[in-house]
Amino acid sequence: MSGPAPHFSGGRMVAIAFIAQNLAVGPTYGAFGPLLHEFERTYGMSRAMVSLPLSLVVLAGGLMAPIIGALIGRLTIRYTLMLGAVLLAAGYVALALAPSGIAVLAIYGLMIGPGIAMMGMLPNATLVTNWYAERQGVMLGIVNMPLMVMAVPLATAWALPYLGLKGVLIALAALHAAILPLLWLVIDRPEAIGERPYGADGPIAAAQAAAARPVPMLSLLAMPVFLLTVVGSGLAVGAGVTKMVHLVPLVTERGWTLEQAALLSAISGGTGIAGSLLFGWLADRFGGGAALILNCVVQAAVWMILILPVGYGVLILDAVVIGMCGGGFITAKSVLVNHLFGRAAFARVMGLSGLLTVPFLFGMAPLAGWLRDVTGNYGLAVGAHMAGFAIAAACFALAAFAIGRERRGAGAAEAV
Repeated sequence: MSGPAPHFSGGRMVAIAFIAQNLAVGPTYGAFGPLLHEFERTYGMSRAMVSLPLSLVVLAGGLMAPIIGALIGRLTIRYTLMLGAVLLAAGYVALALAPSGIAVLAIYGLMIGPGIAMMGMLPNATLVTNWYAERQGVMLGIVNMPLMVMAVPLATAWALPYLGLKGVLIALAALHAAILPLLWLVIDRPEAIGERPYGADGPIAAAQAAAARPVPMLSLLAMPVFLLTVVGSGLAVGAGVTKMVHLVPLVTERGWTLEQAALLSAISGGTGIAGSLLFGWLADRFGGGAALILNCVVQAAVWMILILPVGYGVLILDAVVIGMCGGGFITAKSVLVNHLFGRAAFARVMGLSGLLTVPFLFGMAPLAGWLRDVTGNYGLAVGAHMAGFAIAAACFALAAFAIGRERRGAGAAEAV
């Protein structure tokens, strides 16, 4: 295996990407559950309506994904990340001053959603794949460790009685503004400073280069493997958004306190740290497709715990498993996409994938809120998401089979 140069800067890029990814995702998703009732009380929003902000965030991210793919190439990763931080800081200030629930929805959709997209997964994952030809799964696992998703729910539940809704939102704005000097240190590619990607001469990099091929954007829509990946990703990540939005109210409606519910959310985020590393390693070892199948099968099983009459200890176990799977999903998917299409097309392919998953990600959390309002509980909503995980696992199984068949065909042709 080819290692890094003596002064290889890839580790520093991974560290910056880890901080940027956490500050992009953690405050928004981690704080929303504890703040949900505050939005309801302050603006008179229904449960279905208050479920929309994170869906609007996902919608904005999906719609902007192809644009961000282009921005990365033209504006650079550094400036894309910095623009995202500015939008997030301004968005939280605007939320603190919002006059109505409609304004809250507009701010999440037009400022916070685009800010997360510009400072989140796509530019950070592209940065890592630019610097690492090998060990991508582990490095992406480090970047995607949701440390802030673990810390923010507890911090929000603690600070809310002292600061109130507006004070918490201003604190989140300051947090995003503080990262701007660090983002200035981002270097898009090792070649820009006379370095080479880690493992550039290794066998894994050679295999990826041989497998990857340029595919026009529209031609992706005719590739079954790509479409299966989109459907599976949409169902699985959409369920993750639903969990972020509804876990706290679901648990409190079953008689547990806000602090206990926030602890479960924090545990789920914390175990996502281990899950990101675990599924990154599994993707490196067995392939991104196999890691994704395992991820979805496990989640399809353990979501049942959310609606069973179980004790708090079992809910903790459930939060651990769901958190590990949620934290590792995007890492495994990134490895799969990079293996199929190569680092040069990574941002473009992930961008189109993000756009096509919008209907799943935008609709699933509000659907869960609507089903809860109609039925009076979350039973039907949880059951529907369990079925979604099963379908996602089948999609990734078919994709993995197609990839295996293509490799066997290529091997047979080479032997002849």
